[in-house]
Amino acid sequence: MQSPRYFLQHFVPFTGYPYKGAAAACNLCGSREAISVAETDRRLKTLRSIACTQCGLIRTDPMPTPEELAEYYATAYRADYQLAFAGGPPRHHLNRSAREAVFRADLLAPKLTPGARLLDFGSGSGEFLAEAKKRGCTVIGVEPGQDYATYARGQHGIEVLAEAEDPDRFPAGHFDVISTHHVLEHLRNPAETMERLSRWLKPDGILYAAVPNMAATAKPPHERFHFAHVHGYVRETFDLLARRAGLVPHTEYWREDTTVVYRKTDAPPVPLQNPGLAQRLAVELKPMSAGLFLASGAWIWPALRRNAKAVRDGLARR
Repeated sequence: MQSPRYFLQHFVPFTGYPYKGAAAACNLCGSREAISVAETDRRLKTLRSIACTQCGLIRTDPMPTPEELAEYYATAYRADYQLAFAGGPPRHHLNRSAREAVFRADLLAPKLTPGARLLDFGSGSGEFLAEAKKRGCTVIGVEPGQDYATYARGQHGIEVLAEAEDPDRFPAGHFDVISTHHVLEHLRNPAETMERLSRWLKPDGILYAAVPNMAATAKPPHERFHFAHVHGYVRETFDLLARRAGLVPHTEYWREDTTVVYRKTDAPPVPLQNPGLAQRLAVELKPMSAGLFLASGAWIWPALRRNAKAVRDGLARR
């Protein structure tokens, strides 16, 4: 277990995170050319984010090493990110997850038919898997968070793997539906993960993928950054990530920016480029300084709104 000092370093504003990291090439296109788009995150902590000048994908710089990320997820992530201090998923998370699970299942309903095989990559506490199981699907999840995976197995009676890094973990073309909800922003190698998921998808299957939209305008720019999110996406880069894996948006399904249902394509590869996107993001995401933001009081209402939402979700009946 880490010391209280390590834990506090993830919360104290105007300080850096307890990691060294290393410079990394763009995981999408391989370029090392990039420009800075942010120096602060939603905790008002020092965190540098850069955008690849070739494709526009945003990444943390320096990139945390696999060991540093593993340490963070084992010691600070649930408390820092989801206010889960007691091991298992808190009630407000379970209520939100249950609502989202029904929404996702309704969206994918044409494919969630009895006997359909479904993989939820990053299945959390298992609410979506449970909803798909109720609809007759054969389901399996992947969730590295031990407490949440244990909860999903015990509460919903579903199979949950700790990891699925091996490309041969499942046969090619095994699943009718694959889902990954707010997972790819956490991964050091999202492009390889999408390629692996695409390989496991049937030719006529669908892949639901959702990540935070860095171009969203409903919050201050710095609030879109977090240590747990080592990659950041906008519509263009998310579609390019999928295209590299042989996937394109499925036009028969509803879409909202970076919440997308993809299908396989036989079309030839496209250049992994988004000319000018990085420069545009550098302008759009440029925040005021952390000190000025704190002094302005502009943070008060968003903080109250977030806390009120957590209280409301915690009190809601499931």
